[in-house]
Amino acid sequence: MTARPTRVFSVGLLTCALVLTGCTKAPTEAQPSSPNAGQSSSTQTPSGSTAASTTAEGDEVRGRSGGFTVVPPEGWTEATDKAEGVANIDLVLLSSKKVGSFANNLVVIATDGDESVLEAEMAKGKEQMGVAGRTVSAAPAKSVAGAPAVGFTTTFEQQGIKVQARSYGVQRGGKIYLLTLSSSQGDADHALTELDELLSTWAWT
Repeated sequence: MTARPTRVFSVGLLTCALVLTGCTKAPTEAQPSSPNAGQSSSTQTPSGSTAASTTAEGDEVRGRSGGFTVVPPEGWTEATDKAEGVANIDLVLLSSKKVGSFANNLVVIATDGDESVLEAEMAKGKEQMGVAGRTVSAAPAKSVAGAPAVGFTTTFEQQGIKVQARSYGVQRGGKIYLLTLSSSQGDADHALTELDELLSTWAWT
């Protein structure tokens, strides 16, 4: 029973890294006038990348698990296809704007589990991040449509870009949802504001 949750959290971290890598790719492969390369726009994307699908302002997006809906902040698009093939991926949302060569993004993983599993895996996640050399600290308390979310913050450097990630876990209806918000460290406060805006629209289904 313990093997499955361990694999679940590892998948969550893998997905986060996968999406971050896609978001932080330097725009050298694109035309100089393409600050939103790889994002939802008419701009040409870098070779081998896939543009996110366009999400009109106010559009409601449903997670693949069918467990929730959410309305992305203005300028954000669904980009779940960027994590195609990764187990338990539920939703990926991506900002069309880059700050410090990095586009804010939210990755949601969903899998079966109860509160005890969630607590154990969040603790293990913090330990793993510390061992990996990332700075780990507390994350501001959040509530996801009435469900309390426990979380932590990690800061690190990836591809020469200083990144801050806030990971939250929430349990509801026999499922665990892992939400990871990533941004450049310089845009961390604004990213948290966008997360609050997004969570204000979150609805369980």
